[in-house]
Formats: sequence, structure tokens, C-alpha cells
Amino acid sequence: MLLGPTFCDAESCRGFVESAMASHRADGAVAEIDGRMCGFLIGERLLFAPEDFAAIYAEPRSISVPLHCHGVDEGVDAAEVYEALYAFLSRRWIEEGFFVHNVSISWLDRPVIDAWVQLGFGRKSVCALRSTAPLEPPPGRLEGLFIDEVRGHDDDVLEMFHQRLMTFQTGSPMFWPYNGEPDAKVRAIRVDALSSGQGVAFVARRGGQPIGSMLFVPAVFLSPLLVCERMMYLWEGYMESDSRSGGVGTVLLDHALSLLRKRGIQWCSLHFVSGNPRGGPFWQSRGFVPVEATMRRQVDERVAWARGLER
Repeated sequence: MLLGPTFCDAESCRGFVESAMASHRADGAVAEIDGRMCGFLIGERLLFAPEDFAAIYAEPRSISVPLHCHGVDEGVDAAEVYEALYAFLSRRWIEEGFFVHNVSISWLDRPVIDAWVQLGFGRKSVCALRSTAPLEPPPGRLEGLFIDEVRGHDDDVLEMFHQRLMTFQTGSPMFWPYNGEPDAKVRAIRVDALSSGQGVAFVARRGGQPIGSMLFVPAVFLSPLLVCERMMYLWEGYMESDSRSGGVGTVLLDHALSLLRKRGIQWCSLHFVSGNPRGGPFWQSRGFVPVEATMRRQVDERVAWARGLER
């Protein structure tokens, strides 16, 4: 089962919901039918600075609705309930100048995804999981390829590949913005993970030259409803352009998961950009199964002043 143990545990979910609603930046609403609660929605205002770590993955001054911050009852029209909840809360967000809205949804809940598509949302990123158990058949060996483990210290190669990955994702059709401002925070988090022993990276080299890397850290970058015991998160994976489609990524991933499995890690999680023409197909071909979609809508900011003609 590719879902965390808390996903279907009402008491655990209750704690996450209460914590989210306790934030002074959050707004929440419930929907009722004939006096019976049939749905809820909680959105949090994100107000971090452009150089903060979070700015890589979420837009400064945006609204975030995590996986545990919304739901509808069985037997009701999901589209109707979500439309009512979103219409009620988004009016306030727009009045305050929050025009970018993100909501995370279980991949297994197609009616809910369809409901948000109907409200103008499109897929931004995907969270996927897989077991560290080997796939069959295993990848073959590549002549001249060597893989080094990086643990206990940071490596300038990882910084270089981070910047190249971020730059690659600015291209078409992804258009994921990157200006380097959060790099210092990113490196500080990576250094902490590697120096503490909680993180590990693997660098692939050919002829002594680095051609790709994969960085694994504790599973803190995904919904608590999806976290399993003995799980690692594949934070960044990158291959040089002339080494793609040649099997290097497959061999590097298999090598990394094999070592993690020997160290007791049973699950691996990651996110990929929906518009990445290489990322999604590669990860899914290597056994990763989508479990969550983050949907995004950017409201036309002209609506702040263009609200019809006074007659």
C-alpha cells in the first residue's frame, strides 16, 4: 500500500487539521447539507521571502492547501461541495492580493482532481513512491561508470548539479523559475543532512568526470499522510545532457536504492515537475507510482481592478 499509515487514521488526521487551523495565516470553512457537515477546506497564506528555501517550490505570497487540509464526505457531489468552499474562501484571498492558489490531492481520488480542474486548476507537480526492492530485470553494468557515495560532508559537485537542475527546469515546457536567490539556504539544508548522517548522495563519474548525482534526505518534504516508516526522499536527481537516455540514471538509481535497502530503508519518495518531459516518464518507468498531485491556479490579477463597467 503506497500510502502512509496515517492516511486512513481519523485521529492522526484530526491532529494535522487542528494544527493547520491553528496558524494565524490560515482560513478555513466547512460545508453543510441539511445541517450535516459534508466537506471542509483550509488554506494557508505563504509569506516567505524570495531567498527562503521554500521559494524554490512554492510562490511567495500564495495560498497553499495541503493534502490533509480538505475533504468531502462520501455520497456527495465533490465538484459541488468544493466549488462552494473555494468560492467562499478565494473571494477573501483575492481581496488580499493572493492570486496564486495551490492544492494537493490524492492521486487515487479522481473525482476530487476533476473537481479542481473544473475550478481552473492544472497539475503542477506529482509526488511518487516506490519500494526499494529491486525491479526485474535489473539494469546491466555500464563500462567505465563509477559511483561514489557522499556522506558526512557536502560536495561541490552536488552544488553544481543543483544549479544545473534548477536551470534545466526553467526551460520549455516546464518554465519553473530560478534565479539562485535561495541557493544558500538550499546548501545549508543539504550540508546539515549530509554532515549529520541523515542524508546521503551518490555521484556517477565517467573518466573521472561527474556526470550525474542523486541526493537522498529524510522524508520531510511530503505530506505527513504519505510518510511511511523507513523511508527516504530523493530530493534531487540530475544527469548531464549528454549522459541521458544511456542508462546511467537507471544504474545510479538501482545502485543507490540497493545500498539504502541494505541499511534498512524500505521506501523511497520524490516529487517531479508535471511539465518535465523527461522526469515523469523516467521515474515511473523505474517503479515510482504517483500518489499525490499538486494543482495550481493563477487568477488573472486584472480582476483586482477590472470588475465590470459602472453604468
